[in-house]
Amino acid sequence: MVMGGSAIQLLAVTLVCLSISPGHLAHGAGLQDDPVSGDAVSYLDGSWTARHEAAGPSSGCDYLPNTDYNNGEVVHGSATANSPEQCCTLCGGKPGCVAGVYHRQHCWFKTASDITKPMSEPNRTACKVIRKPAMPAIELRNANVPGDLITDLEMAGHIGDPLYELNFKNATLWAYGVWNYTKSVSLTEEDVNRVKAYSETGSDMLLVFDGIKMGANIYLNGKLLGTANDQFLRYHFSLGQAMAAENGLLLDVGDNSLVVSFDESIDTGGRFMACTGGWDWAPYTTTFEASTGSATFTRGIWKSVYLVTINGGGAAIEHVVPQIFYTGEYPTEALQPQKHSDFKVDVIVKFYVPQASEGTLSVKGEWGASVKKQISLPAGSAVSQTVTLTATAENISLWWPAGLGKQPLYTISVSYAPSSTGQRNAVPVATERRVGFRYVALVTGNDTDPEYVKKAATSQTTGSMGMFFRVNGVPIFNRGANMIPMEELEGRFNVEAYARLVQSAVDGNMNMLRVWGGGIFLPNVWYDECDRLGIMVYHDMQYAQQGHSPKNTPTQDAELRHQVRRLSHHPSIAIWDGCNECRVKMGTPTGIYATFVMTVVAEEDKSRAIWPSCPAIGWTAGVHALDSLPSGNTLVTPDNGQTIETHGPYQHGGGFPSVNGANGPAPFPSNIPITVSQTTTGFAAQNVFASEFGCSVFSSFESMSPTLSPDHWGVHAGMKPDNCSGGFHSRCQGNNPMSERNYACDNIIEVYFGTDDKLDDVGEAIFKQQLYHCVLGQALEIKNNIETRRSKNEFGIIVWQFNEIWPTGGWGSIEYGTPRPGQVIGGRWKPLHHFYQQSIFTDVTVACGGDGLCYVKNDIAKPFSGSVLIKAVAFATAQVTDIHTESLSLSSGPGVTHWIQANFSGVSGADQVIVATITSALDNKVVCENVIPLTEPKNMKLMKSNVRISTGKENPDHTVDIHIEVDHVAMYVTLTTMAPGKFSSNAILVMPSGTTVQFQPFGLLYLALLQTSIRVEDVSLYM
Repeated sequence: MVMGGSAIQLLAVTLVCLSISPGHLAHGAGLQDDPVSGDAVSYLDGSWTARHEAAGPSSGCDYLPNTDYNNGEVVHGSATANSPEQCCTLCGGKPGCVAGVYHRQHCWFKTASDITKPMSEPNRTACKVIRKPAMPAIELRNANVPGDLITDLEMAGHIGDPLYELNFKNATLWAYGVWNYTKSVSLTEEDVNRVKAYSETGSDMLLVFDGIKMGANIYLNGKLLGTANDQFLRYHFSLGQAMAAENGLLLDVGDNSLVVSFDESIDTGGRFMACTGGWDWAPYTTTFEASTGSATFTRGIWKSVYLVTINGGGAAIEHVVPQIFYTGEYPTEALQPQKHSDFKVDVIVKFYVPQASEGTLSVKGEWGASVKKQISLPAGSAVSQTVTLTATAENISLWWPAGLGKQPLYTISVSYAPSSTGQRNAVPVATERRVGFRYVALVTGNDTDPEYVKKAATSQTTGSMGMFFRVNGVPIFNRGANMIPMEELEGRFNVEAYARLVQSAVDGNMNMLRVWGGGIFLPNVWYDECDRLGIMVYHDMQYAQQGHSPKNTPTQDAELRHQVRRLSHHPSIAIWDGCNECRVKMGTPTGIYATFVMTVVAEEDKSRAIWPSCPAIGWTAGVHALDSLPSGNTLVTPDNGQTIETHGPYQHGGGFPSVNGANGPAPFPSNIPITVSQTTTGFAAQNVFASEFGCSVFSSFESMSPTLSPDHWGVHAGMKPDNCSGGFHSRCQGNNPMSERNYACDNIIEVYFGTDDKLDDVGEAIFKQQLYHCVLGQALEIKNNIETRRSKNEFGIIVWQFNEIWPTGGWGSIEYGTPRPGQVIGGRWKPLHHFYQQSIFTDVTVACGGDGLCYVKNDIAKPFSGSVLIKAVAFATAQVTDIHTESLSLSSGPGVTHWIQANFSGVSGADQVIVATITSALDNKVVCENVIPLTEPKNMKLMKSNVRISTGKENPDHTVDIHIEVDHVAMYVTLTTMAPGKFSSNAILVMPSGTTVQFQPFGLLYLALLQTSIRVEDVSLYM
């Protein structure tokens, strides 16, 4: 059924009200870091007051790196300047100047006419003058911590949805001046006396900020405690030290004023989420950090704030860092339960100690091992103690990636009890972490060759045979996607959304997600779910160039150490690498990733594989060649070598002027049918790991429409296109909201569905048609790409990207997943994600080229027995013709390929479609069903299918049957609903006999919402 726009938006609001409270999203244990553990922890989260003081008009600049205006035309004068900031000031004082361009102490003045002609110029900085308006005083009495300023402004009604239309480009209220977040902190007389006794007894209170985004000064009762300038670093301040200092902190019994003062002039050096303020799938803002030129957006106290009490003579536990090592020989066969060698568990405990302390450190593993140790701790922070436990095969079960086994987790409990002698009121402090037992090796040589294993056992140079992972001796075919942040606005973070996203990865047959280096170190809940569900994590450090490159500073050193200590207990994290696309080469600016970034990581975690960057070609020194774990020696990368890891290709959307992509026609080959040729496969042969490639795409009408005015419901918004120029990230002049939705989709629609989509039109019906064609076009492009890759010898297929950060022309297979109007919590599945589940990411798959050369591929470390049936389905008559059938007996994979030459001589792609099905002999269940087109949908001679759906009642398992009826063969029948959940199958072929799929709710079932909002599309509907 077709719903009107207003009704759909009303349903969306209803869904939001059902899913979350209308207040604050960013609460929940899964969003909190493991706290510093003391005698007591008191959280200061919740309602704060945020205030912006009134200010008169002023001027400043937005700084755009690598940008010039009307280059070559200098008719408005120039001056000497020592910095972009000085160039800005000079331009601001010159009549008619609206921008200065700074380069090597030159400042060229540009007019309003000049800035309509932006162009890319390396090493030049455009200083675009901003005449800042007078700012009224604003007070937000219910600002949220954790959260962010823009979300607080929206919740208070000062602004609308910042992602609606072009609201994100209007930075007047949030980008300028000083915003003060204040909280009254109530202290008892005992609290104040404890802090006063710091010098005498070593009692103390720590004020801890787990995360502050953008530069801020922290004051308590008017006393400056310190400055935060790194989003990824935990800050803690000793109130005892602050009080003991000269002109020290004064505390009151009762209320004390805590102020976090955000000031745009504080330089962060780019240490915040790199995609803040724009990427080629995120909204581009108009504000920039002066020192780096990095785009900015919101700011705020994005993680928890709390007080930690430390009694006299005691200590606080800052981190518990379990490092787990397999003690047996390097395995190339699966480790057997109860028979494998032991694991050594080094539990590193980091303390904050106000004054020297002695006591008992107790460490206990849930599997039965425990140690008690008398220790002496000197005063200081990050004071380290290590305790070693042993885990024997008899006492543990192994942790396995999804699809290979279970994911048992064990608790490590840590406590510190200060000695009673001479120490007042000291009580034990305790904390715990969850771990799993597995041995992960990053393999780059032919480890099936005993001679290679023998040689590599003493080598520190990684190989050039390829790249794949072994877990517990088992070779893995990794399939998955790249995880970007779920949000630009941290106040919208949602525990359930993060958890659901990981579940969707597993349900889509993924076993690996990469944490991309231009985002964030994610909330605990995400890693916990990866641990629980068996998702391997390929983890970048958070560096992505464009103003976010590393510098060897104490702050960045502390950031790296904190995050590795925070996360290293997670068994899901398989590998650390330095950065996104930085090609680490010694003796060049990128050498710092080896000499600093990964050196620090290797010092902090010796139990995991490390890698220079993503992608990379390996190491020449510093790791063990067999498994790529750190050796303790200096890390060195080669200048060149064999390509074993790839990024690309990427199919960019284009055809309409936008901030990303080609303005003009951008045709590309459809890759239908695919071309395959027989090749040697298996992990003993040369192989490759593809850690990025993708195709841009919009989202469904349900997701896109709430962020657009109904007047703009069309892929061109029904408006004159903007004037966009400037390369990869163009600058667009105009007010077309679709020009700011990253990539257009014209070329993708036209390649697969032709030129009849009336792309300039607007309205609910045409927008649904355009978006259906766009999302299905992406699904077909990636499906064909992956089927081609799986015919070759690739052991990593990690698609760019997994999720969306807003409803836009992005790259994900999962829609924007924050519970906002139109969105499904955790993200609605696009057709591509259903394709992952149905065929292209199944353990055993089948695909065919246009000449009838087909393959069956076993990519799981288990033998497979069953059968394959390849048939042709006629569109006009629904006649089914069997083309090929045979029994299958495939040895244990991955990389085991069986080739079939089917006879396609009588098959016409315009009149028929191929369906290939694999059935398991074990339980007679279909394990893969692949609908294989031999031409693009635009060329298919389909009859009008007249698809009809009926919704059943709730089943005992809370699913709902959806029965689909058609008059004729229907291609890519796609169901969409506002209800939170997914369909058991979607974007499917339906025969005239009909079929039934299940709606599977995400959590609670909202049956009425499902029944009133479900709709169906197929290819013939829009022909």
